Amino acid sequence: MAIANYFSTYHELVLQRILAGLTKLYPHQREALLSIYQKAMRGEMNSIPRQAALILCGVGTGKTLIQALTPFILAPWMSAEKVLFLSDNCTLRSRFIKDFPTTAQGRPIYDQWLLYSLEILPPGVPPPTIVELDANNFESYAFALHSASMLVANRQFLLNLVTRGDIEPTSIGLIVVDEAHFSAAQSYRTIVNYFESSLLTYFTGSKFRSDSQPLPNVHYSQIADLDELGNTVIRYAPDADYEFSLQQAWRMDPPPIKKLTLSEASSKAFVIEENGEEIAYDFETFINRARSDRQWFRQILLADSFCLPVLQKAVEVLLSKRSATGQPHAMIVRALNIAHVHRVAKLLEDNFPVLEGKVGVIHSEHDEYDLAGRASEILQRFYRGDLWVLVHCGMIGVGFDHPWASVSCCLCVLKSLSPAEQEWGRIIRRVPGEAAGKFPNLTHPNWGVIVTHESLGIYSLFQEFLKGKESDAISQTNLIKKTKPALTCPYEAGETVLTINEVGDLKPGDVLQLTAIIEPSSSAPPKFNLAAELGSLTQAAPEIINLEDDVPNDAAMIDSNAHSGLERLPLFYGVDGPDTVYKEQPLPKEAEVKMITERLQEIRTTRTVNVCVEAVLNDHQVQITPTWIDLPQGATVQKSRSLKELEEVSFIEHLGLDWQVWVDNKLVSFAEYKKSVLLQQKGLELNESGDICANGISLKQTMAAAVYETFLKGIEAELANFEVEIPHAGNVIVRPDVAKMNLQNQYGAKVRALVQDIFKQRHLVPDGPSGTSLIKGPVKLLSDAIERVTANGYEADFKNNSQLIHAALFGYIKEKTGRSWSEHNEQQYKEAWQLGWSFIRQLIEQLRWRKRIIVNRPVVVDSEELEF
Repeated sequence: MAIANYFSTYHELVLQRILAGLTKLYPHQREALLSIYQKAMRGEMNSIPRQAALILCGVGTGKTLIQALTPFILAPWMSAEKVLFLSDNCTLRSRFIKDFPTTAQGRPIYDQWLLYSLEILPPGVPPPTIVELDANNFESYAFALHSASMLVANRQFLLNLVTRGDIEPTSIGLIVVDEAHFSAAQSYRTIVNYFESSLLTYFTGSKFRSDSQPLPNVHYSQIADLDELGNTVIRYAPDADYEFSLQQAWRMDPPPIKKLTLSEASSKAFVIEENGEEIAYDFETFINRARSDRQWFRQILLADSFCLPVLQKAVEVLLSKRSATGQPHAMIVRALNIAHVHRVAKLLEDNFPVLEGKVGVIHSEHDEYDLAGRASEILQRFYRGDLWVLVHCGMIGVGFDHPWASVSCCLCVLKSLSPAEQEWGRIIRRVPGEAAGKFPNLTHPNWGVIVTHESLGIYSLFQEFLKGKESDAISQTNLIKKTKPALTCPYEAGETVLTINEVGDLKPGDVLQLTAIIEPSSSAPPKFNLAAELGSLTQAAPEIINLEDDVPNDAAMIDSNAHSGLERLPLFYGVDGPDTVYKEQPLPKEAEVKMITERLQEIRTTRTVNVCVEAVLNDHQVQITPTWIDLPQGATVQKSRSLKELEEVSFIEHLGLDWQVWVDNKLVSFAEYKKSVLLQQKGLELNESGDICANGISLKQTMAAAVYETFLKGIEAELANFEVEIPHAGNVIVRPDVAKMNLQNQYGAKVRALVQDIFKQRHLVPDGPSGTSLIKGPVKLLSDAIERVTANGYEADFKNNSQLIHAALFGYIKEKTGRSWSEHNEQQYKEAWQLGWSFIRQLIEQLRWRKRIIVNRPVVVDSEELEF
């Protein structure tokens, strides 16, 4: 069983370890998690309408781990204990599950879990329980969903479960959406709307959808971009809560992803094949025609003579990389259109014998993923290493995950950074081996290589990609700004009505924070003087003097003897006469003084009051509990947010002082645990006071003080070199779906083995398992099974003896237990096996009795003799 409210139980522990720097997370992973936490702390994630936390992270930068830690961070705001991890297809779903490997029995392999190897969870803390929602096996473990803290699903299958109502909507407290730029689709909206009380977090490495549609529950800014042909289009850049770009990843040492370099083939111009003839274009002419004649652009082919030098260079890089590293590096080729895809694939196999049978082609959606979201056979063969090269025309994108893809061959026009980033991102995931160095190396395992033709003009785009393109970056400010609520009429002290430009979702009981800058009146005291504020000039530092205060007309009045300890101020007369006084040079710290002065002035002129809404009168007026401060028109109005209180919060200790382990359902110092293990090996123990005891007697009381001190020093010396195995949570089942399937298959095999016992005795069923003698002349147990099938409205269409006995056996077990085979627990499976064994014994006896009657039967046999 999963621990109730698992993520709430360990929320504080994980958060404190992250804050104290006790984990091995990358800085950007830590910052992404804290940005989500801050958004929740501001009350934005459980507002109405919902706001999703949006994290933009490039391929290979540890996005999956951030997703896995998100529920630990958001636990206090979750309305339920379960978390749903939603992927767009089965490939992405399986990739998430790979980070939580288990044995065949569903137990965690701790040293392969990043949660433990990166020291996010201390040893001994039990892991979360995970169920992968798989359409192939769902009915076999559906009832085990209640014991899971993490559900992992792909969109297509989850939509079916939502439509049927198989998952209670209030059981999900958080939805974590991978590759969230897909979430604008209607199917995602249906799922999100079904789980209406869940928090939302979106993760993606792609800023834009190809159709420029915005994601739901996300704020956007409008920016200009270019399409493939250089035409200006309007796109919407999401305002991310945190972004970690590929460029930032490359600046890390060592980088968590491959570095990229560009290698170009050369010729004088584009060579296009039209109507069987090769025609050369310069770049400008080609682009102009492509813009004006889109039909021509879709149908043309880059000529073989143009493509072959590029393919030659790309294949050389691929083969040299495979040879130098001994690793199964692979290549992706992007062609111009579908016809060009097939032409390029043929060129590869015809001109490079080593690639014969190793080139795959993808040019339609069904070739990439089937309708259930499973990767196609072509992709599976590429992942397995059977195919070395994959040729496509824009179909390899998000969800494609093959770390050994290290060469990208571009035989197409890429005029915008967005498709280029999508294409080159496929070869960026890091592989085992040394991290990429400072200088490009075509054979290095973690240097990805982009091979193209210089006439395609990709070099400048690649340079922009390496630096990061400003127009594709997340906008720092919204171009479409939402109107901020503000007073449209001045408020006079004591009034009970506020007039504002937008009431929004205000309701009685809400607390409003009103903020305004109050301009000082003409009778106000003189401008703030820091020296006076500090008490007197003699108490202030000599350099803290504000020359912007009033200066006497007679500069000679400023005398070096007037104030002891103060140097004479360097002054000179201005051109307008002695009434104008100028500073010769800025005083030390004058800038700091001015800044402090301005900030204090701002604080003193800002008025902030809180008022309670008693009623909403109309679209622009609310009734409030009056306040006794005047506020001008334009004062800002902000709804105060009350944070959800943490339930049953208990302070553990300052985790940064020592490593902690979870032992016997409590968190203890690892040093203390290590010491107790060492003492146990010596037959000693610690009492409640921390004294070392032997058989319950304190050694401190029985040893001389000097001897006891020497003994303690010896223990400390041993501890310095003493290694102890870190305790984990024992035989915890973290995959109840896997454990259930394993248990079901294990006992299913034992029950099916009982059937084989019958066929091993050939004299009982002479025509064997594939015969039909038992169907034509069934004994009573088999007759009952046939009647049971027909009584349920099905046709008893058994193909052979084996099929009949299997159906009879499992039908008998279901009849006796009242449960289908998938609904048993371990003890019930044992009972089911006993029932199966009893059934087979009875069946064998009936078959033996019938055999005996047939052998010894008289010439005339009464039909009643065959009754049992």
